[in-house]
Amino acid sequence: MNDEKVSKRLLAPVLAGFFIMGFCDIVAPITGRIAAEFAAGQQEAVSFLPTMVFLWFLILSTPVAALMNRIGRKATALAGYAFTCAGLLVPFVAGEHCSLGWYFAGFGLLGIGNTIVQVAVNPLLATIVPGERMTSYLTVGQIFRNTSLLLLAPIVTGLIAATGSWRLLLPLYAVLTVAGGVWLQFTTVPEPQSETRAAGLADCFRLLRNPSVLLATLGVACFIAADVGIGFVSVRLIDNPSSILTTTGFYACRIVGTLVGAWVLVRYSDVKYLRWNMAAALALVVLLLLVRSEAAIYAGVGLLGFAMACVFATFYAVATKAEADHANGVAGLMIMAISAGALSGPVCGALIRAFGNPHMGLLFVVACVGYMLWAAFRLKNCNS
Repeated sequence: MNDEKVSKRLLAPVLAGFFIMGFCDIVAPITGRIAAEFAAGQQEAVSFLPTMVFLWFLILSTPVAALMNRIGRKATALAGYAFTCAGLLVPFVAGEHCSLGWYFAGFGLLGIGNTIVQVAVNPLLATIVPGERMTSYLTVGQIFRNTSLLLLAPIVTGLIAATGSWRLLLPLYAVLTVAGGVWLQFTTVPEPQSETRAAGLADCFRLLRNPSVLLATLGVACFIAADVGIGFVSVRLIDNPSSILTTTGFYACRIVGTLVGAWVLVRYSDVKYLRWNMAAALALVVLLLLVRSEAAIYAGVGLLGFAMACVFATFYAVATKAEADHANGVAGLMIMAISAGALSGPVCGALIRAFGNPHMGLLFVVACVGYMLWAAFRLKNCNS
């Protein structure tokens, strides 16, 4: 397939799936808003809300990859949209002052839906784009995902100004999910014929014998854990109601970084690009541990977003190219690795409570970025 032959009619609803993927990432930054609704004794429990989203990536990713081989990638994505919509609506329907259990139930359903969507949509994109351009198109998909995250803070700020509450965000995202599902339903997307045998749990783990797949899978785990950790900690670094705007800066700069990365990746190798960015990211996280100025924090978080751009796409593409005949199995592993985000809230929250300083939550992010920098050098060696 040539790049010119990629159908925009097929590409557009699949890219909309990347936009919907971003909806699960509202949980980490919005946890601070939810925490304000509950007593001090429940704050530790609130910090586990992101865990309810990401736990399902560990449990369901490989079973969903096996199911996808039987029912198809499109049908799997549509099932994920249904769970996503339900998860968004549960805490909204429960009401303004609902118990914490309703948030856990809703975010659990949201996590199930997002797991299914991510397992399906990434290989769905691979079905309609040329293999040699996979990294570039995954990068475009991440632009759509980051755009949904970029809009979070302005939407929440606007809703609070208009209604006094952020909660209308939930039905708004549910409506967008339904719209994306209807669009995909009425689009005929080709299904691959190469992987006829279901990729079970053992099949997926067998792919880890390939060093590139192993390093990339752990790299995705560290990337997601760092990403969720940044979302969890950054809104706590500045002690004022506008602190959620740190997420706007983070994702705005990530979009810019993704656009720059799409240009750079045409000219340089995936792993070389990863080395540069992870070195910069590690320096920025260490800097954020030390600075206290609001301007420096906004700048540091924004630049960190730029450095973290294209990381998921790069790891995913490296693993897919390493096992090109087992794309569904690789998808299962990559999405299973996203479950590492479940660690971020509890670990960062524990570090913050232990040191009595929100900046100390970044120690977890330092460890994650440190691994990704090491992996970038190892992947270069594996591919040389």
